[in-house]
Amino acid sequence: MSDNLSHAGRRQSVSLACVIYNLLLALLFPLLLLYLGYRLLRGKSRAGLRERLGILPDHVREYGESEDTVVWIHAASVGEVNAVTPILRELRLRLPLAHMVLSVITPTGRQIAEKRDLGVDAVIYFPFDLPLIVERFLHRLNPAVFVMVETELWPNLLAACRRHGVTTVVVNGRISDRAYPKTRALWPLYRWMLRNVDLVCAQSELDAERFRALGAPAERVVVAGNSKFDDTPAHVSAAESARWRQEFGFGEDDFVLVAGSTHEGEEEIVLDVFDHLRFSHRDLQLVIAPRHPERGDRVHELVREHGYDVYRRSHALAARAEDQEPGPRPTGPTVRVAILDTVGELVPVYGCADLVLVGGSLLRGLSGHNVLEPIAQGKPTLFGPYMADFRDISAIALREGCAVQVTDAAALQAECERLLASESDREALAGRGRAMIAKYAGASARYAEAVERLLAARAPQQPLGAGDRDARETEA
Repeated sequence: MSDNLSHAGRRQSVSLACVIYNLLLALLFPLLLLYLGYRLLRGKSRAGLRERLGILPDHVREYGESEDTVVWIHAASVGEVNAVTPILRELRLRLPLAHMVLSVITPTGRQIAEKRDLGVDAVIYFPFDLPLIVERFLHRLNPAVFVMVETELWPNLLAACRRHGVTTVVVNGRISDRAYPKTRALWPLYRWMLRNVDLVCAQSELDAERFRALGAPAERVVVAGNSKFDDTPAHVSAAESARWRQEFGFGEDDFVLVAGSTHEGEEEIVLDVFDHLRFSHRDLQLVIAPRHPERGDRVHELVREHGYDVYRRSHALAARAEDQEPGPRPTGPTVRVAILDTVGELVPVYGCADLVLVGGSLLRGLSGHNVLEPIAQGKPTLFGPYMADFRDISAIALREGCAVQVTDAAALQAECERLLASESDREALAGRGRAMIAKYAGASARYAEAVERLLAARAPQQPLGAGDRDARETEA
C-alpha cells in the first residue's frame, strides 16, 4: 500500500509542477509579448523568429517528412556549441545517413555553429517552450532523438517528447556550483523534467549525484567525462608564433605573458604584477585579451596609466583595411603592451606565450574560462581561485600537475617569478599537459555511442495520424 501511495504522490508532484509552470507562463505571457515587441522594435530577436515560433524552413521540414532518422541536438550558445562539436563528429561517423539538426538560442551561438564544420544538415533557432509551439515543432521536425548539451532542460518540450515517443538524452551534463542552489529550490520542476529524460550522461560523479538529487532516476544517470578534452585546438606552429611576436613588436627572445579572457578589475591586477615582474625580467612583454572586446578602450586607458606604449589589434586591422600601417614598431628598451580586442584570435596568440594567465578567475563573482586552450599549446597555465564553470577541468589540471592555481595577486607574481626563472619547470608543465589531454580524451565517443544505443533500442515509431500529417503539411 505504501508503494501505491508513493506512486500516487509522485504523479501528483509531477502534475502539480506542470500546472504551476504553465500557469506562471500564462500569467507572464503579456509581459513576455511586450518584451519581445520591445526587442523587435530595437532590431533584436528578429533573426529566427519564425523558427522560435515552431515554423521550420522548408528543407528542414522535408527531413521530418522523410523516412530517414532525424537527430535533433540542442546547444544554447557558444560554450555548448564548442562542447558538442566533437560529439557531432562522432555521431556523424556512427549515423552517416541520419539528418542532424542543431538548434541554438543566441545569435552568437548560431554564428559559431555556421562557421565551424560541424557535420550537421541544418542550424536553426530553438522554439519557445510553450505547449502549442513545441507540439508544432515536434510534428514538423519529427525527431527520433533529442540531445541536450550540458543543462539545456526545457519542461514543456521534454513532456511533449515523452508523449510522442521521442528519445531524450543529456550529453556533457553538468550543474555548476553557482546554479545548484537555485536548481534545488526548484526541485519539483527539475524532478518533473528529469523524469522525462531517458538518459543523463554527466561530466563527473559530482554532476551525476546532483542530477540524481534533483530527481533523475539513478538507473538513467551515467558518468561519461567531458567532451571538451576532445576539442582542443590544433598546435600553433613556430612560424605562426613568430609572426604574432613580430606583429606585437616583441623581440625574438623576449618572454611573453598572455592574460586571456580578462574581466573588469582583472587588468589592473595583471598590470600591477607586470610592473613588479619587469624589475627582475626586463625582457618580459605582456598581451591582454579582454573577454569582451568592446572593453578595449578601457584597457587601453589602464595601460597608458601604467606608462606603457599600446598596441591595439583592432586599430591595426582597421588601419590595414585603409591601406595604412598601424605605426612603427618599438625597438630597444621600449615596452609596449598588446591589447587583443578582437574575436577568434586568442588561441593562436597563446601559441606565442611563455606563460598564460586564464582570466575570469581572479575576482569573486567570476567563474573561470577554458584552461585547455593554452594547455593544448604546451603553455604553463595559471588561473585564479574562481573557476566554478570549469570546476572539473581545472581540478583535473591541478591533479595532473599541468596548471597552477593562485589565490591572489601576490601569489600570481610569485608563481610567475618561479616559472620565468625555471625553464625545466615550464617544460614539465607542458609535458604533463599533453599527457593529461591524451588521458582524458574519448568522452565524445562515449556520448555518441550512448545515443546510437538508445536509437537501436527504440521501438519503431508509430506513424502520425491523418490529422497530425495534415497539420504538418499546412504550415503558415
